[in-house]
Amino acid sequence: MRILGISGSLRKESFNTRLLAAVRQLAPAGMTIDVFDGLGDLPLYNGDLDSREGGPAPVERWREAVREADGLLVVTPEYNSSIPGVLKNAVDWVSRPMVGAALHGKCVVTMVATPGRGLGRNVLTDLGRVLHDCHAHVVSGPWVVLTEAEGKLADVEDEQGQFVPTLSDPVSVRIATVQLNALAAAVEAGAGEHAVAPLRAYFAAGRARNS
Repeated sequence: MRILGISGSLRKESFNTRLLAAVRQLAPAGMTIDVFDGLGDLPLYNGDLDSREGGPAPVERWREAVREADGLLVVTPEYNSSIPGVLKNAVDWVSRPMVGAALHGKCVVTMVATPGRGLGRNVLTDLGRVLHDCHAHVVSGPWVVLTEAEGKLADVEDEQGQFVPTLSDPVSVRIATVQLNALAAAVEAGAGEHAVAPLRAYFAAGRARNS
C-alpha cells in the first residue's frame, strides 16, 4: 500500500515536515509512505493554464503522484486559523478536471503540529471540509494535534546512523498509529469509492440524458 505524504509547510525546519518524517516510522506492515516535496513549484491555480492536454510540468508531476497513491497523509500547519495557501493551491490543482480528478476517491488522514498550545483544530476542520467537497474520504478523529511541538519531536539516531525526527509524546504516537491503521483499513475497504460515487452517478446520468 503506497501512501503519499504531504507537508503543508515550505519551511525547511518546519515542525510539520518533521512530524511527517516521524509518523512514517509508525506505518503498519505493508504500508510505505513516500513524501512529495514539490508543492512550492506549483503555480497559483489558473484555469487558463489547465487544458485537455494537462497543466504545467510541476502540476502534472503532482497530479501523477496523487493519482498513483493509494491514499494520502497530509501534515500541515495552521495559518491565520485555516489552511496554508500553498496547500489549498495544491488541492485546487488535483481537484480538476471535474471528471477524473486525481483527488477523487482518495482516502486521507490529516495531522497538524504547532509550536503553541491553542492552535491546530481549525485547519483540520477546514481541510476536512474542502477535501470532502472534492470527493475524497477523510478519516475522522481523534486527530493528531501536536501542540508545543518543539518539545515533542527529537532527532534520534537510527540503525543506519542517520538522525531522524522521532515523536516522543506517547499520546500522539498512539493516535497517529490508530490513524494510519484506519487509513489502511479505509483503503482496503474502498471507502474512497463511496466518497466519489455520487459524482460519478451524476455524470453518468448526464451522459445518459445526452445520448
